[in-house]
Amino acid sequence: MSKRTKRPRDRVTVAFLHPGKYNANFAESLKDMLFHDAGAHQRIISHAHGQLGKQCGSGGLVDGRNKVAAAFLDETDIEWLFWIDSDMGFAPDTVDRLIAAADPATRPIVGGLCFAAMTIGASSFHGVRYGTCPTIYDFVDKGEKVGFTSRLVYPADEVVPVAGTGSACLLIHRQVLIDVRAKYGDNWYTPITHPTGPTTFSEDLSFCVRAAACDHATFVHTGVKTCHDKGFVFLDEEYFVGQEIAAGRRQAA
Repeated sequence: MSKRTKRPRDRVTVAFLHPGKYNANFAESLKDMLFHDAGAHQRIISHAHGQLGKQCGSGGLVDGRNKVAAAFLDETDIEWLFWIDSDMGFAPDTVDRLIAAADPATRPIVGGLCFAAMTIGASSFHGVRYGTCPTIYDFVDKGEKVGFTSRLVYPADEVVPVAGTGSACLLIHRQVLIDVRAKYGDNWYTPITHPTGPTTFSEDLSFCVRAAACDHATFVHTGVKTCHDKGFVFLDEEYFVGQEIAAGRRQAA
């Protein structure tokens, strides 16, 4: 076997959506990752049209994700799809570490540790205060209300099973997308509305629901860290821990 030969399970296509421009942390991280990958064991492969990057506005997010998933299946034979949002910073070995943690049968969906913005209450003069939470989600059914809630306490540097996670930094095995297509058509990310509430799930959590219905589990690797550029602040684990200490939910180390 030549040094340049790749095992099928090693091959990855990088996919991302963007509004016509990239955030600096994403552009620098993507460049670092591609340079890191460009060695004898290169695993990131582009299809005939290059990277699966698609321009869309916020209103086109669902359609954009569905079209990228379809292109991945129809235009490539690559085994793994790696979603990374164009406002995320990440380490050069992110794909390597997710691949090492993943398995086509037992861990076909593995995400990195990401953080989302959330409202945490009112501030003065009709303002709104914002915080952050890890995109490690558990499903909650309270009878009259259902939905996903963030798991604020999680183990360090472990691969943990979750009910759902975002697609900001997510590795997906090809078979997951094939099985979802067979059951639901090209609606991997079309929002699902639960009859209780009724409650409509976001496009990425709807994907996790459909994947689970096809017997594919989702995991998050808490050691694969990221940084989310929200314009006014960068959301990462350090920011989250500081927030939890300030709120009295965690003690300083």
